[in-house]
Amino acid sequence: MPKLVADVAVYQSKSKAFFENLKRYGIDSVMVKLTEGTIYVNASAGEQVSNAYQVFGTVGAYHFFHGNGLAEAKYFLAWVKKYGLDKSTVLAIDVEAQDLPASTTSQVNIFLKYLKSQGYSNVITYGSGSWFKYGRINRVALVDQRIWVAAYGVNQPGIDNANAWQYTDNFRGLHVDASYDFDGSLSGIKTNSIVKTQPNYYQTTALSLYEVIVPQINVYKRLKFNKTNKSDISYLKLESMKTD
Repeated sequence: MPKLVADVAVYQSKSKAFFENLKRYGIDSVMVKLTEGTIYVNASAGEQVSNAYQVFGTVGAYHFFHGNGLAEAKYFLAWVKKYGLDKSTVLAIDVEAQDLPASTTSQVNIFLKYLKSQGYSNVITYGSGSWFKYGRINRVALVDQRIWVAAYGVNQPGIDNANAWQYTDNFRGLHVDASYDFDGSLSGIKTNSIVKTQPNYYQTTALSLYEVIVPQINVYKRLKFNKTNKSDISYLKLESMKTD
């Protein structure tokens, strides 16, 4: 039975409640837009990745492509690693930008080859049915032939043996794209990613508790951080504390 996968960008919510609602409606996994080109990063991606992972136990990521295969792959992967997504994660290249040339396959392959050379083998190429049908993306020539086809208002993706089909841009009236994942190429249900999440006691209000992630945090009496102003108080990372 196909899995249902939603994909989100900065336009969608980053709250855990949002993803819990998607799960109630039958969504099994989420793909999060991380990057675009070589300068854009989704400002909500960190929380979207973290909260989606907490709700679904799996999460994938995608990059909106503008045609510079190697530079964009390196930029994307740097953010993939920053968000703690391991090598089992599904990574997608979104090939639909209007500034792309008539044939995009060679640069898409450079992008895919780089990800695979770094150990990220669960890759998939997204594009509209017409781009695959008329050769702007030549599936036969792709170094990895798993594809995610967008085709709305029809009863099938229109491309033989598509691995996933994005069939709507307004799932359950929630203004979220949704796709059928036919064989696990998109959902990454078996992912082993350890996504960096906030501890349960983390808050953003005054007088909050915060996780110490370095061995020790020193406290200073004034903004000039030197020995003269250093307090006798310091905070230790929990695992750094020792008992007799």
